[in-house]
Amino acid sequence: MKAKVIILISVLIFLAGCSSIKGAIPGMGKKNNEAEPAKLESFIEKARLQRVWKASSGKIKKNNKQIQPILIDTTLYAASSEGVITAFDANTGKQFWSRKLKLALSAGVGYGDGLLLAGTENGEVVALYVSNGKPAWVGEVKGSVLASPEGGKNIIVVPTSGNRLVGLSTTDGSLVWTLQESTPRLLLRGRGRPLVVSDVVFAGFDNGKMMLIRLENGQRLWEVRVGDAVGKTEIERLADVDARPIIIKDTVFTAAYQSRVIALNVPSARMIWENKISTNKDMDADGNYLYVIGEGDVIFAIDQKTGKTIWEQDRLANRGLTPPAVLGAYILVGDKSGYLHLLEAGTGEIVGRAKAGGELLAQPVTRGHSAWIQTVDGDVYAWKLVE
Repeated sequence: MKAKVIILISVLIFLAGCSSIKGAIPGMGKKNNEAEPAKLESFIEKARLQRVWKASSGKIKKNNKQIQPILIDTTLYAASSEGVITAFDANTGKQFWSRKLKLALSAGVGYGDGLLLAGTENGEVVALYVSNGKPAWVGEVKGSVLASPEGGKNIIVVPTSGNRLVGLSTTDGSLVWTLQESTPRLLLRGRGRPLVVSDVVFAGFDNGKMMLIRLENGQRLWEVRVGDAVGKTEIERLADVDARPIIIKDTVFTAAYQSRVIALNVPSARMIWENKISTNKDMDADGNYLYVIGEGDVIFAIDQKTGKTIWEQDRLANRGLTPPAVLGAYILVGDKSGYLHLLEAGTGEIVGRAKAGGELLAQPVTRGHSAWIQTVDGDVYAWKLVE
């Protein structure tokens, strides 16, 4: 319950946008009531992280996990809350270009159809040409952009407040379709990033549903209830699907807050398995396991075939962990104190640690034995795994 700001929605707020409420959950906004973060303990080092380069991209507002870097080919793109988007050589940190927008950003960077994508609290969607950062267009959607827009052929998909998913034209940002679900009275701040695969979109919603949607026209192909909104209070009935779906062959993995992680067969929408782990953070996967940050920042590995928990690691409990990222044979997570932690993928054992700088919110970007991170202070780092 600590990972997101809670929003109470009434009819007026629904029309005007969302507003944050501190204290809606015990401990929210009251630091003295928050669970004590686990102290860092000694460990046997089996791998280490070596810093390759450092650059700056502009500051990020605290608790805005909807801003995260993206790697396309050999270029890393990073955004700031102030509206700066910068392109770096992923290998050297050399800056290719930097664009200062006249808009403050709430989400980004996304990508689709040759465009870099970002959004604002006021419903602007910004598209830049990936090659040079020049503006392509600025579109408008109803509500705030609460997760990075993602694109496919001809269509940009934008998750917004009001439990909407909007399709915009990649040509000029004009509205193509809108899909809206019922909105719970109480929900977690933010939305999950949609996953565009070929001509379809996998997307989660605040009412506990995940849908498969046709990209070109927003048609629902199927929907599954992932989150069970049960309980006596509005807080107990929170069941947002905020983790970005992961698809491997014909299986899609998704999760809901205060509910479960599930695996679905894509063609039939049949549930293969469920595991009663609650999460509202993005997950990651390798060839065997699914890696999940549960409540209280307990890290889990789940067998992709059976759904059984293989291991759990609680030595980093309540440290404000980022979503996990697979890095070689290890799992990489950051925390709000600016530390990076390496866990052995097969056992969950902590085997490496490095101090990265400021608070970390976004999921690390990884490829092979390389990792890139962005701090709220605006620093961008490249790291290399050394075994």
